[in-house]
Amino acid sequence: MGQTYLEQLQKGKGNRQVFCFPYLGGHSQSFQPLVSCLPDVEIWAFTPPGHGLNSEAPLSHMQQLVELYTGELLRVIQPGAVLLGHSLGGLAAYFVAQRLQEKLPDTARTLRLVLSACSTPSECGITRYDQMSDDDLIEHLFSYDGLPKELIHEKELLQYFMPVIRADFRVLTSAATIEHHPMYIPVLYLWGERDHAVSLPSALKWGQYLNTPMKLQTIREGTHMFIMHQPSTVAYHLTSFMTPELEGMNLVE
Repeated sequence: MGQTYLEQLQKGKGNRQVFCFPYLGGHSQSFQPLVSCLPDVEIWAFTPPGHGLNSEAPLSHMQQLVELYTGELLRVIQPGAVLLGHSLGGLAAYFVAQRLQEKLPDTARTLRLVLSACSTPSECGITRYDQMSDDDLIEHLFSYDGLPKELIHEKELLQYFMPVIRADFRVLTSAATIEHHPMYIPVLYLWGERDHAVSLPSALKWGQYLNTPMKLQTIREGTHMFIMHQPSTVAYHLTSFMTPELEGMNLVE
């Protein structure tokens, strides 16, 4: 049996599907805190090569990741599904949604996209984090809550994960090289008001990548990794976005 990169974390009770795209260094189990806050939802999550229990070599370009994710989704995605991507995963989710418009146009027209704490593709090519020294890169990750503070003195453990972290940063940087076109798709953007990695002006630049208004939702006291620390808040806004009653949304043109 071949390697699978998409895992069903919860069967759910209805016909609502959520597909979770992991952040830098993340994998399917990274979304377990969110699963318990969405008991009725069918939830799937990706584990890219080299992450979690996957021992394959990590990918180094966003296009590779998008093709892998899209291929996995084609087997199980249903109309009305939600694509949820955090940080690096938000970029992947955006490009996968674009790819699905070519592969499954009828289904793609019914999808919803949730971008969480992610910069736009063009901004990702500005700073070459993958070329930093190990110490500088680790310091950068700690600066925006990208690594648990308990690991700050675990140098050997951090060194073990550096090849995957560097590969993910290369994937992030390569997002600037992928051709894109503004999409007609309902989009919710989740932004943490204490996010030191993605500023509010950066979040608002996503409007240039869409042909529809974007709902911007601020996560109060949220750091860059609010999806880990405030899963119930994320679940609340996600549930609201999945329902058809969207009156009263604060839309960003």
